[in-house]
Amino acid sequence: MEPHTSHPTFTFSFCFFSVMFMAFHSAQAVCVPRNSTYSAASPIPKPESSPGSGTVSTYSNAFPIPESSQGPVEVPPSVLPPPPASNPPPQNSFLSASELQSKPAFAGLPALLNRFPKPNPTHPILEKICKSTDYPADCEEAIAPQLGDKTDLLSVVELAIKAAIEHTKLAISTAGIVAATPGTPPKMMSILSDIKDSYSDALDNFQQAMDALPARDVGTMNSMLSAAITDFSDCDDNLFGFVSPLLDFNAKLTKMTSNCLAIVALIDSGSSPHY
Repeated sequence: MEPHTSHPTFTFSFCFFSVMFMAFHSAQAVCVPRNSTYSAASPIPKPESSPGSGTVSTYSNAFPIPESSQGPVEVPPSVLPPPPASNPPPQNSFLSASELQSKPAFAGLPALLNRFPKPNPTHPILEKICKSTDYPADCEEAIAPQLGDKTDLLSVVELAIKAAIEHTKLAISTAGIVAATPGTPPKMMSILSDIKDSYSDALDNFQQAMDALPARDVGTMNSMLSAAITDFSDCDDNLFGFVSPLLDFNAKLTKMTSNCLAIVALIDSGSSPHY
């Protein structure tokens, strides 16, 4: 029996197919196009959709985007300007009547301000007399609450002067309240003292006008009432550049005294006592 030997043809065929197999796979690995990907070996993950957005997310895992070295841009909060400071009261000022009433020490001021009763319904004769004045509404307001059965000119003038006297006394009381305000500067105290002196002079002038009524001394009444108006003007001069409730008193007293002069002029004209 002959020994078994490999057949040369089989050996050659085996080697040939082995070489061809290796060459084929090597060519597949080397000849992949430059822009193609080999899905089996690609490390890039499939894109994922962002939840609820309907858009495809970036390949953040495979190619992370570097953050800016300066970080995200932050908008600084807006700087609001400080609230405007409330305007301080003028240095040359007194407390207003409402401010004075709010202070416990001046609780009596409302009673002073409401001293005059409400005017009664207008009397026809009084209305006619007051229409001859420059300030008929102020005339009726001052006289109507005191008006009785006497409507002659002398009686009406007397009531008008009495009303002016009462209002001047109220102004003096208010000046005293303002002077008693804590922190009132000495300069203010001096001004208020001069104003109270002017009010006192006005009271004297009113009284002299009243004394001249029985004699129907129109000249004296005119002089004294005009002097009272000058007193109130002096008060305004002292208060120039200041804010004070006394300015309102002066304006009111000037109108009341002017009305007194107008009614006195009716007496001088020889009008009927009952107009």
